[in-house]
Amino acid sequence: MSRTHDDERLRILRMVEEGKLTPEDAARLLEALKEADDTPPSPTAAAPGHKARWLRIRVTEGDGTRVNVNLPVGLVKAALKVAQRYGGLDETAAGDIMRALEEAIAAGESGRIVEVMDQEDGDRVEIYLE
Repeated sequence: MSRTHDDERLRILRMVEEGKLTPEDAARLLEALKEADDTPPSPTAAAPGHKARWLRIRVTEGDGTRVNVNLPVGLVKAALKVAQRYGGLDETAAGDIMRALEEAIAAGESGRIVEVMDQEDGDRVEIYLE
């Protein structure tokens, strides 16, 4: 069990304590984290015919990579369900991205799902399923 997953588990439990998540939603998120503990991240995209297991988010600035986030797809699916339940998929660009991500996961897609680039300074956000 990784330290990051321990921190995520504590965050989920605090959200239940604060009334931000129901125990049922928390159980789904915790189960997805448990599955992620048993699945090492793959450095390459999912092979054709295999469903993606990881969501990778890269945020870069013109001078290089700043942030890499890797999440198990099971956790992302559970989080999207929670977001839907609490109205988190609104009519904003973020809501559009979440819906595109949800559709790509449901379709079993892999590869780049979203790319947003600022033409002026070269900042970029990329979201991949692998």
